[in-house]
Amino acid sequence: MAETNAVKQRYQEASYLEVGDAYELMGAGFTELNEDPGAQTKSKKYINDKSSTSSITSYEGEHGFTADQIASEVAIKDIISIGKERKTGVDAERNLVRVDLDEKVGDTGTSFVARKFRVAVEVSSFSDNDGEWQVEGSFHDKGDPVIGTFDTATKKFTEKTVSA
Repeated sequence: MAETNAVKQRYQEASYLEVGDAYELMGAGFTELNEDPGAQTKSKKYINDKSSTSSITSYEGEHGFTADQIASEVAIKDIISIGKERKTGVDAERNLVRVDLDEKVGDTGTSFVARKFRVAVEVSSFSDNDGEWQVEGSFHDKGDPVIGTFDTATKKFTEKTVSA
């Protein structure tokens, strides 16, 4: 029986980067992969209130990362090439899928709730970490995430259909 007030652990979310036609697990080599939804707000103060009223107007999301430069890891090798070759525009864009491994869907045991983001890959630095090279940067969201499911066995994302 699962604890109802247990804090979600980092290993319960997997992230996949689309490189070419395949999704590659971002696991080994990554020491950090965060998510900042970047809520943008608007405030207004009405004459009969002492305090302002705020609303969320949009999001400017990003996913900061740090990874050891392990060339055998396909996702890391791709990210490194974006920075070293100074790729821009669509050449520096990828699909990023974040998978909630604690939210199974169906009976297969390999399908989970997921969100797909189109991201611009920013490589901000190649840094020395005690003699070992790292790559750091952010994935910047382009538009809204797509809600769906991801099958970790087939590495396929399926968009959620909206019922009419």
